[in-house]
Amino acid sequence: MFPYARVAFLLSLAACSSSRDAAPDGSHEQDDGSRDGPACALPAPSTDCTARLSPGDERTCTLLIGGVSRTYLLYAPRTYDPCRPAALVVDAHGAQESAQVHAGLADFYNWPTRGIGSGFRLVADREGFLVATPQGIGNAWAQSDTAFVTAVPADVAVQATIDENRVYLSGISNGGALTYWTACGGSGVFHGFAPISAYDNNACPVTHPAPLVQFHSPDDALVSYAAGQTSFQHWRDGNHCDATPSATLRFGGANGDPRPVCLSDGEPWQLVTCDPSAPATVCDVYTGCDRGEAVFCTVPPDNSYDGGQTGGHILYFNATNLSLAAVTWAILEM
Repeated sequence: MFPYARVAFLLSLAACSSSRDAAPDGSHEQDDGSRDGPACALPAPSTDCTARLSPGDERTCTLLIGGVSRTYLLYAPRTYDPCRPAALVVDAHGAQESAQVHAGLADFYNWPTRGIGSGFRLVADREGFLVATPQGIGNAWAQSDTAFVTAVPADVAVQATIDENRVYLSGISNGGALTYWTACGGSGVFHGFAPISAYDNNACPVTHPAPLVQFHSPDDALVSYAAGQTSFQHWRDGNHCDATPSATLRFGGANGDPRPVCLSDGEPWQLVTCDPSAPATVCDVYTGCDRGEAVFCTVPPDNSYDGGQTGGHILYFNATNLSLAAVTWAILEM
């Protein structure tokens, strides 16, 4: 169990005597069909990062890392159940971006990120998991920041009961590099990774195998497709996955996956079935790994926001209209 989490866990056990769905009065159905009395008191809404987390809470929390004060945004969707251990996604922004932008609280240059950001909050609304969005110093990440993102889950565990086997890390661009640095550092805190438009030139000794899904535009002008493939190969080989894919997933296009993992066209943002007339995202799935699967997704770019200058590097907006967050969640939860 995470450091500092044991007290929060015991408090949650005292508050939640059953993991079954609660009725409006807080009672829970028993195995014989009867109901017990009110059992799980709903925490009061709060912005206090030492209080128990309540559905709908949004907080800005602070950690001291190496004597430096660091912040992250914490989001509990209204579907979050404080009486059950929750999954957690730590979601890192890219360089020049910010946690506010990444969380969908502001726009990013020409990209309409307000209301959607990386998309993880939208998926959390449907699935009930928690989202922590850390803030880089100067809107950027260094390899030393692995200490910060690795400490975030333990801090969240003071506020909520976390399922430590369902703690995941994702990030785009510089945040995707942070994802690789953390994965290859082998802390064992995270149990799944999703780097986007990212690479890491270093060798990757996989000491804590976990599933990984990478997304990359074939036309990326900032981080080349080849560089992304090389980083993925380092992880795939370190996780002892098969050298060739065993399956292919297709989203959008003819015969695409029917799950609602694409975004509606603008606000209000919704998760919908992908358009069969849209260019397809193709994901190669490598199995036989020490743990989980390794998946590499080639995502067609949407160049309408920057005239193609980045080649689709800001991949949350893509020609498939794919929610990378929704696909990440589906793969890491398998």
